[in-house]
Amino acid sequence: MKHFLLSICFFSASMALCAQQATMQRRSKTIFQHAEFQPARIMQPFGRSVIDTVNILLKDASLCFRREGKVYAADISHVLGVRFDSVEYRKVNMQMGRVIEQRGYNYLVCVTTINKTRYREEMSGSANPAYFELFSASGVGSFLDLDREPLREEEKGFPLEDTYFFIARGEVIPAVESKFKKHVRPEMKRAFKTLMGDRFWSWRDENSLRQLLNYLPE
Repeated sequence: MKHFLLSICFFSASMALCAQQATMQRRSKTIFQHAEFQPARIMQPFGRSVIDTVNILLKDASLCFRREGKVYAADISHVLGVRFDSVEYRKVNMQMGRVIEQRGYNYLVCVTTINKTRYREEMSGSANPAYFELFSASGVGSFLDLDREPLREEEKGFPLEDTYFFIARGEVIPAVESKFKKHVRPEMKRAFKTLMGDRFWSWRDENSLRQLLNYLPE
Protein backbone atom coordinates (compact mmCIF):
# COMPACT_ATOMS: atom_id res chain seq x y z
CA MET A 1 0.00 0.00 0.00
CA LYS A 2 2.88 2.35 0.85
CA HIS A 3 4.47 1.79 -2.55
CA PHE A 4 1.11 2.31 -4.22
CA LEU A 5 0.61 5.67 -2.48
CA LEU A 6 4.13 6.76 -3.38
CA SER A 7 3.43 5.86 -7.02
CA ILE A 8 0.23 7.91 -6.98
CA CYS A 9 2.07 10.91 -5.50
CA PHE A 10 4.86 10.61 -8.05
CA PHE A 11 2.36 10.37 -10.88
CA SER A 12 0.47 13.44 -9.65
CA ALA A 13 3.66 15.43 -9.30
CA SER A 14 4.76 14.41 -12.78
CA MET A 15 1.42 15.44 -14.27
CA ALA A 16 1.60 18.80 -12.51
CA LEU A 17 5.12 19.37 -13.82
CA CYS A 18 4.06 18.49 -17.37
CA ALA A 19 1.13 20.87 -17.15
CA GLN A 20 3.42 23.61 -15.88
CA GLN A 21 5.87 23.04 -18.72
CA ALA A 22 3.07 23.01 -21.28
CA THR A 23 1.85 26.45 -20.20
CA MET A 24 5.31 28.01 -19.84
CA GLN A 25 5.54 31.17 -21.92
CA ARG A 26 8.73 31.83 -23.88
CA ARG A 27 9.87 35.43 -23.67
CA SER A 28 12.46 37.81 -25.03
CA LYS A 29 14.02 40.72 -23.15
CA THR A 30 14.60 42.61 -26.42
CA ILE A 31 12.51 43.41 -29.47
CA PHE A 32 15.07 41.66 -31.67
CA GLN A 33 15.89 38.03 -32.34
CA HIS A 34 19.54 38.62 -31.48
CA ALA A 35 20.87 40.72 -28.63
CA GLU A 36 23.12 42.68 -31.00
CA PHE A 37 23.09 43.45 -34.71
CA GLN A 38 25.45 40.94 -36.30
CA PRO A 39 27.27 40.48 -39.60
CA ALA A 40 25.34 37.94 -41.65
CA ARG A 41 25.37 36.53 -45.17
CA ILE A 42 22.26 37.58 -47.07
CA MET A 43 21.51 34.98 -49.73
CA GLN A 44 20.09 36.02 -53.09
CA PRO A 45 18.99 34.17 -56.25
CA PHE A 46 21.50 32.58 -58.63
CA GLY A 47 24.00 31.89 -55.85
CA ARG A 48 24.70 35.54 -55.10
CA SER A 49 25.11 36.88 -51.56
CA VAL A 50 26.20 39.96 -49.64
CA ILE A 51 27.45 40.55 -46.10
CA ASP A 52 25.71 43.14 -43.95
CA THR A 53 25.11 43.82 -40.25
CA VAL A 54 21.47 42.95 -39.62
CA ASN A 55 18.94 41.61 -37.12
CA ILE A 56 15.39 40.27 -37.09
CA LEU A 57 12.63 42.38 -35.53
CA LEU A 58 10.37 40.20 -33.39
CA LYS A 59 7.35 42.42 -33.97
CA ASP A 60 6.83 40.81 -37.38
CA ALA A 61 9.97 38.68 -38.01
CA SER A 62 11.21 41.21 -40.57
CA LEU A 63 14.85 41.58 -41.58
CA CYS A 64 16.21 44.96 -40.56
CA PHE A 65 19.40 46.99 -40.47
CA ARG A 66 20.60 49.96 -38.45
CA ARG A 67 21.85 53.31 -39.71
CA GLU A 68 22.67 56.34 -37.54
CA GLY A 69 20.65 55.15 -34.55
CA LYS A 70 17.59 54.24 -36.61
CA VAL A 71 16.31 50.77 -37.54
CA TYR A 72 15.08 50.26 -41.09
CA ALA A 73 13.16 47.38 -42.65
CA ALA A 74 15.22 45.71 -45.36
CA ASP A 75 13.91 45.21 -48.88
CA ILE A 76 13.78 41.39 -49.13
CA SER A 77 12.04 41.12 -52.49
CA HIS A 78 15.24 39.60 -53.88
CA VAL A 79 16.34 37.78 -50.72
CA LEU A 80 16.14 34.01 -50.23
CA GLY A 81 17.45 33.88 -46.68
CA VAL A 82 20.09 35.00 -44.22
CA ARG A 83 22.73 33.09 -42.27
CA PHE A 84 24.07 34.16 -38.87
CA ASP A 85 27.09 31.90 -38.26
CA SER A 86 25.50 28.43 -38.04
CA VAL A 87 21.89 29.65 -37.76
CA GLU A 88 20.06 30.00 -41.07
CA TYR A 89 16.77 31.75 -41.84
CA ARG A 90 14.68 31.44 -44.99
CA LYS A 91 12.18 33.94 -46.31
CA VAL A 92 8.56 33.01 -45.60
CA ASN A 93 6.45 35.50 -47.52
CA MET A 94 7.92 38.74 -46.07
CA GLN A 95 9.15 37.21 -42.81
CA MET A 96 12.27 35.36 -41.72
CA GLY A 97 11.86 31.79 -40.49
CA ARG A 98 14.60 29.90 -38.66
CA VAL A 99 15.51 26.66 -40.41
CA ILE A 100 14.68 23.70 -38.17
CA GLU A 101 15.66 21.07 -40.72
CA GLN A 102 16.47 20.84 -44.41
CA ARG A 103 16.16 17.81 -46.67
CA GLY A 104 17.17 18.41 -50.23
CA TYR A 105 15.26 21.46 -51.47
CA ASN A 106 12.66 21.24 -48.71
CA TYR A 107 12.72 23.08 -45.39
CA LEU A 108 10.90 23.13 -42.07
CA VAL A 109 11.12 26.66 -40.64
CA CYS A 110 9.85 28.46 -37.56
CA VAL A 111 8.75 32.11 -37.60
CA THR A 112 9.04 33.62 -34.11
CA THR A 113 7.16 36.83 -33.33
CA ILE A 114 5.91 38.73 -30.31
CA ASN A 115 2.51 37.47 -29.26
CA LYS A 116 0.68 40.77 -29.71
CA THR A 117 -2.63 39.59 -28.24
CA ARG A 118 -1.02 38.38 -25.04
CA TYR A 119 1.21 41.43 -24.88
CA ARG A 120 -1.76 43.80 -25.05
CA GLU A 121 -3.56 41.79 -22.39
CA GLU A 122 -0.54 42.06 -20.10
CA MET A 123 -0.21 45.79 -20.81
CA SER A 124 -3.88 46.47 -20.13
CA GLY A 125 -4.14 48.88 -17.23
CA SER A 126 -0.41 49.55 -17.22
CA ALA A 127 0.96 53.07 -16.86
CA ASN A 128 3.35 52.39 -19.76
CA PRO A 129 2.22 53.39 -23.27
CA ALA A 130 1.22 50.66 -25.69
CA TYR A 131 4.51 49.60 -27.19
CA PHE A 132 3.19 48.68 -30.60
CA GLU A 133 2.20 52.26 -31.26
CA LEU A 134 5.86 52.65 -32.24
CA PHE A 135 5.40 50.13 -35.03
CA SER A 136 2.65 51.82 -36.99
CA ALA A 137 4.71 51.70 -40.19
CA SER A 138 6.33 48.66 -41.72
CA GLY A 139 8.10 48.01 -44.97
CA VAL A 140 10.99 49.50 -46.87
CA GLY A 141 12.13 52.81 -45.43
CA SER A 142 10.15 52.60 -42.19
CA PHE A 143 12.04 53.27 -38.98
CA LEU A 144 11.70 53.59 -35.24
CA ASP A 145 13.71 55.49 -32.69
CA LEU A 146 15.34 53.04 -30.30
CA ASP A 147 15.74 55.77 -27.69
CA ARG A 148 11.95 55.83 -27.35
CA GLU A 149 11.77 52.23 -26.22
CA PRO A 150 9.70 52.14 -23.00
CA LEU A 151 11.23 50.49 -20.00
CA ARG A 152 10.21 46.91 -19.36
CA GLU A 153 10.60 44.64 -16.36
CA GLU A 154 13.81 42.79 -17.15
CA GLU A 155 12.55 39.52 -15.78
CA LYS A 156 9.34 39.66 -17.78
CA GLY A 157 10.14 40.56 -21.36
CA PHE A 158 7.99 40.14 -24.45
CA PRO A 159 5.81 37.01 -24.86
CA LEU A 160 6.69 35.01 -27.97
CA GLU A 161 4.81 32.69 -30.29
CA ASP A 162 6.08 30.28 -32.93
CA THR A 163 4.45 29.58 -36.29
CA TYR A 164 5.74 26.71 -38.44
CA PHE A 165 5.96 26.50 -42.21
CA PHE A 166 7.34 24.15 -44.83
CA ILE A 167 9.13 25.41 -47.91
CA ALA A 168 8.89 22.86 -50.72
CA ARG A 169 11.04 23.88 -53.67
CA GLY A 170 10.33 27.54 -52.97
CA GLU A 171 6.61 27.18 -52.22
CA VAL A 172 5.54 28.17 -48.69
CA ILE A 173 3.18 25.71 -46.98
CA PRO A 174 1.67 26.52 -43.55
CA ALA A 175 2.07 23.67 -41.07
CA VAL A 176 -1.66 22.94 -41.11
CA GLU A 177 -3.17 19.61 -42.14
CA SER A 178 -5.63 21.07 -44.67
CA LYS A 179 -2.80 22.94 -46.43
CA PHE A 180 -0.08 20.34 -46.16
CA LYS A 181 -2.01 17.29 -47.37
CA LYS A 182 -2.35 18.86 -50.83
CA HIS A 183 1.41 18.50 -51.26
CA VAL A 184 1.85 14.93 -49.99
CA ARG A 185 3.42 12.59 -52.56
CA PRO A 186 0.80 10.20 -54.02
CA GLU A 187 2.61 7.09 -52.75
CA MET A 188 2.70 8.58 -49.21
CA LYS A 189 -0.97 9.56 -48.88
CA ARG A 190 -1.97 6.37 -47.05
CA ALA A 191 0.98 6.67 -44.67
CA PHE A 192 0.09 10.33 -44.08
CA LYS A 193 -3.48 9.40 -43.17
CA THR A 194 -2.17 6.83 -40.70
CA LEU A 195 0.18 9.39 -39.19
CA MET A 196 -2.67 11.85 -38.70
CA GLY A 197 -4.44 9.20 -36.62
CA ASP A 198 -1.49 8.89 -34.23
CA ARG A 199 -2.53 10.59 -30.99
CA PHE A 200 1.11 11.09 -29.99
CA TRP A 201 1.81 13.12 -33.13
CA SER A 202 1.23 16.89 -33.03
CA TRP A 203 1.29 19.86 -35.42
CA ARG A 204 2.77 21.91 -32.57
CA ASP A 205 5.74 19.63 -31.97
CA GLU A 206 8.96 20.23 -33.92
CA ASN A 207 10.02 16.58 -33.85
CA SER A 208 6.62 15.56 -35.21
CA LEU A 209 6.83 18.13 -37.98
CA ARG A 210 10.31 16.98 -38.99
CA GLN A 211 8.78 13.65 -40.04
CA LEU A 212 6.62 15.38 -42.65
CA LEU A 213 9.65 16.33 -44.74
CA ASN A 214 9.63 12.69 -45.91
CA TYR A 215 6.14 13.19 -47.36
CA LEU A 216 7.01 16.10 -49.66
CA PRO A 217 8.12 15.71 -53.29
CA GLU A 218 11.91 15.66 -53.54
